[in-house]
Amino acid sequence: MASKDLSKQIETTYKMLRLGLAVMAFGLPPLLWIGGLVFGDLPLAGSMSAYYHASDPLNPEGGPFGAGVMRNELVGILFGVSGFLLVYQGFSKLEDYALNLAGILALGIAVFPMAWPVTARDSAFSLHGACAVSFFVVIAYVCVFRAGDTLPLIKDEATRKRYLRTYRYLGAAMVALPLIAWVLLSNLPTYTSVTFVVELAGIYVFATYWVVKSHEASVTGVDRKAARGTVRAKPSRLADTLRALPVTDDEAG
Repeated sequence: MASKDLSKQIETTYKMLRLGLAVMAFGLPPLLWIGGLVFGDLPLAGSMSAYYHASDPLNPEGGPFGAGVMRNELVGILFGVSGFLLVYQGFSKLEDYALNLAGILALGIAVFPMAWPVTARDSAFSLHGACAVSFFVVIAYVCVFRAGDTLPLIKDEATRKRYLRTYRYLGAAMVALPLIAWVLLSNLPTYTSVTFVVELAGIYVFATYWVVKSHEASVTGVDRKAARGTVRAKPSRLADTLRALPVTDDEAG
């Protein structure tokens, strides 16, 4: 009996990890909004983080600390994203370190909730906010500096450049949108849904990155090739943080 080639199974596993991250991110905002409306008769919250606490439709900025009707769903998805990022192995040590850090920061967003009740005098700094902004900055680093490491496996130059531009645009958006949300939370009157919409855009950029990366991996077959040991990653050091570390394909040679 012929032995089974497990490289396809490994390829599918990594594809599901990427798409799982995308599904959780795409699903979080409508889940919070619709769930809050159905289970608590809540208006749209001022931010996604507010769903950790929001429970009273007559007093959406107050109520008991940590008693949100969608608290468990919010925390559960953040834990899920954290777990996926921690188990996902990057194509270089630097990418892996960055994704591990992002996983830890996602955990921090969950375990350090926003201040409650909402007041206009709250400090602009919080562990929750710092974890959230840092999370997107780290993922932006992956987009801009690490996502392109696998692009040399694409032979067509125009296609490579298109992917690279896409990753850089997504990385820029991942930095800009959380900062805009932080500025809005710090300066606008409390309980404005504008912040929720900006946060939604940031989360959907994060989800889009994983969809695009999954498509790129399918085009190049990089996961299957890695499972077979035919692609190589250059050794990386701290000095290489902002440098390209192109993956090479032994089969192409």
